[in-house]
Amino acid sequence: MNTQPHPPLEDHAARRDALASPFRLELIAQFGQDDELSVSDLAERTGRPATSLYHHIRVLLEAGIIHQVGSRPKGKRQESVYSMAESMMGIAHDPDDPTSKSKIAQTVQAAFRSAARDLVAALDREDINPIGPYRNTFSLILSSRVSPDLLTKINERLRALEELIAEEAENDPGPTADDQFLSLTIALAPLRGRRAGPTPTKGE
Repeated sequence: MNTQPHPPLEDHAARRDALASPFRLELIAQFGQDDELSVSDLAERTGRPATSLYHHIRVLLEAGIIHQVGSRPKGKRQESVYSMAESMMGIAHDPDDPTSKSKIAQTVQAAFRSAARDLVAALDREDINPIGPYRNTFSLILSSRVSPDLLTKINERLRALEELIAEEAENDPGPTADDQFLSLTIALAPLRGRRAGPTPTKGE
């Protein structure tokens, strides 16, 4: 998600279409905060032939997920260079779109598979830190009954996290030797089959 007003649902539909592809999610993951990448860069990073990427790049461009920021020489020709259009983005569910649910499911499942791979791979690194203010490795699964007041506070904290990351991206002075490139994946959802309410008294 981002700190700008949410796009119209028709724009979210284009995003749902674009992000329902696990490979397009993999392409997006290649862009760091400041990365400006060409098709040849993406081909090298993903191990795919450049010719197989152009369709996916076009879909991401049309959905407003990436944008062209310039060009640079590549042999005897110029190649386009792209970056992320926003530091964070989300996709909204449209109950009136019969494809919305399945496309969001594909996106979320692919995103969490990617998060699991990232976390497992991190466990073999020497620079992981599971404690303290510089903790860079963490996982949490929490199921809890939540009051409206607590849900409001949770969303305030999540919004503050979005704003913190967006502000840092906007005012970034440039990379330093201590910077890290991290993956953070969050899901919040009501649980199926669990309806919070007054606890029945004995005998009811």
